[in-house]
Amino acid sequence: MSKVLAHEEIVVDGGVKQLTPAVYNPPDGASAVYAIIHAEGGNMRYFVDGNDPSPSSGALLEDGDIVELPSIYHIGDFRVIKADTDPGKLTVTYEI
Repeated sequence: MSKVLAHEEIVVDGGVKQLTPAVYNPPDGASAVYAIIHAEGGNMRYFVDGNDPSPSSGALLEDGDIVELPSIYHIGDFRVIKADTDPGKLTVTYEI
């Protein structure tokens, strides 16, 4: 059974964003091994391989979508950008 390590909210309003290392890999304690991301607001695009998406390239992430990141490697390599004029918001839950 997993346990929640932390939460964070990220506004995706301009430029490529990534998840916050100090939140999912704190200096004291265990690192996250799983993350679940809930998307709200405007469309976004993302990659989980460390490459930067663009407004027209990457997997589409729409309002209400959920993304699961099954390892610390996927968490560290997640990149997202807004895909249209409206900003999006990610609510991320990290588990250990």
